[in-house]
Amino acid sequence: MDLFLQRLVTIQGANALILCHDHADSDAVGAAYALAKYLDGTIGVPKRVAAHAKGLLDTLRTTIVIQPDLSNFQHVIVVDTANAAQLTDCMPAKFLLIDHHPTNTLLHAAESALYDGTASSTSQLVYRMFKKAGIPIDRDVALALCAGIMTDTINFHKGDAEAFQTFGELLEAAKLTYEDVQSLYVVDERKDRKAIIQAALQARHVEIEGYEILVTQIHTNIPTFAARALFDLGADVSVVGYTNQSDIEIRMYLRHDLIEQCGLHAADILKRVKDIDTKLVWGYSLFAGYRSQGNLDGILQSVLDTFQEVLAERS
Repeated sequence: MDLFLQRLVTIQGANALILCHDHADSDAVGAAYALAKYLDGTIGVPKRVAAHAKGLLDTLRTTIVIQPDLSNFQHVIVVDTANAAQLTDCMPAKFLLIDHHPTNTLLHAAESALYDGTASSTSQLVYRMFKKAGIPIDRDVALALCAGIMTDTINFHKGDAEAFQTFGELLEAAKLTYEDVQSLYVVDERKDRKAIIQAALQARHVEIEGYEILVTQIHTNIPTFAARALFDLGADVSVVGYTNQSDIEIRMYLRHDLIEQCGLHAADILKRVKDIDTKLVWGYSLFAGYRSQGNLDGILQSVLDTFQEVLAERS
C-alpha cells in the first residue's frame, strides 16, 4: 500500500481519470468518487452506469464522463475492475489499479496496484488507504464508500469482518445512519423486487447430477442482484440473463460445493459455453459475468448443456 499511496500523491491535481468498469455499480462509483475528490480528478465509465447507482450520483451531485477520451488525461486509475472485457474499448495502455476481486487479469499490466482479493469491496480498500494516510473523509465521501460496501456485500448478506467494521467507522465519523445509505436504493427498490420475483417465478429449474440449477431472464437491468437472489433461494447454480437492445448480459453464481467436490470454476464454465466470446468473460470461482451480443435464449440453453457435460465428466 505504501508504494501505491506514494504514487497516488504524485498525481494529485495532475489531470487524472478514475475509470470504472462498464455498467458501473455503487462500489465502483463510490470508490471512484472518493479518489476523484482527493485527486481533483474526473470519473469515467465506458458506456453506462448501473441503474441502482444513479441515486448515489444524484445525491452526490456529481457527473460521470461516458466514453472518456483517454488521450485527454495524463493519468488513469482503474477501479473495481478485474478484466479488460469490463472496460470494453476504454482499455488504457498505462494505468494504476485498485481492486478486490479474487481473480484479476489486469494486475500484471498495472504500473502500480492496491489489490486485496479477500476484501469484500473496492470501497473498503480506498478507506483503508485514506485512513492510513490521514486523508480527510467528509460526509459525501463517507456516504459514497458506504454505498459501495453495501452494494458489494448485497446489503450485508455476505462480507468479511473489515467490511462491517469499515461501514460502522464511516457511519460514526460522518454522523450517518444505515437508513441514509439504504435510502439511496429506495427509488427503484419496489420495481426491482417485483422484477426479481417475476424472474424467479419464470425460472427454469433443472437438476443435474443432484445439483439444483435455476436459469432465467430478467427485464430490468439488475441481473447480478437477481442471480444472487436465486442463489440465496437455494440454487446450487443461478444463471440470469438480460437483454439491452443488441447487447446481452449474463450473471452466474456457483455454490462452493461445486468447487470443492467437482472442481468447477464459474468463469471457466462460461468460457466453455458455445457461442460465447471467452475474451468477454470475467469473474472467479464463485461468480462470472458476460456482456456481448448474441441470442440470449440460445446461450442460456448452452449454459445448461455445458453444465450437463461438465458434471457428467466429474461424476
